[in-house]
Amino acid sequence: MTFRTPVPKSSSFRVPSDIGSVSSARRRVVAIVRDWDLPLAEETVETLELLAGEVIANAVVHTGEGCRVTVSWDGTRVRLEAEDAEGGLLPQRAPADLDEENGRGLQLVAGLAQRWGSRPTTDGKAVWFEIGGCSPSPSRLSPAACESDPSFGGAQRPVAVAEPGCDVLNSSRAHVTAT
Repeated sequence: MTFRTPVPKSSSFRVPSDIGSVSSARRRVVAIVRDWDLPLAEETVETLELLAGEVIANAVVHTGEGCRVTVSWDGTRVRLEAEDAEGGLLPQRAPADLDEENGRGLQLVAGLAQRWGSRPTTDGKAVWFEIGGCSPSPSRLSPAACESDPSFGGAQRPVAVAEPGCDVLNSSRAHVTAT
C-alpha cells in the first residue's frame, strides 16, 4: 500500500460590500471544498458553511467595504481567512445577552472551530478559523496559545485555540440548531 502526501490547496475570492453577497460567498466556500474532494464528514462541511457565513458577514457588516476570503487545505484542516481593510482593534469574542440580536458570531466560531484567531494585516485585519476531521482525543480548551505568523517575520503571537472532539462538536451543533 502506498501513501501519498496530501497536496496543499488554496483559493481566494473577493466578497463585495453588499450584505446580500454573504450567502453566495458561503456557498462558494462549500463549492471550493467539495471540488477539492476532501476527506471531510458532511457535518464538518456544514460547520464550515456556518462559520464562513459568520466571519464573512462580520467583515462585510463592520467595514462596509467587503473582504477577501481565502480558503486553504493543508492535508488535515481547512482554513478560512476573511481579510478586510478596517484597521484598529482586533475582534474579540464578547458575551451577548439572550435578547440581543447580534454578538454571537465569534462565540459560534470559538465553540465550533478547532482553532481561530485574528491578526493585523498591512491594510487592516484578518479573522481566520480552522476546521477538520474529528479528533479521537477528548475535548480540550486552551485559553491561549502561540502561533508563528510568517507575515510578521515568524514572530510568535497569541491566538485563541479550541480543539473540541467529535462529541463536543456534535453537541454544540445540536444546541445551535435547537435554539
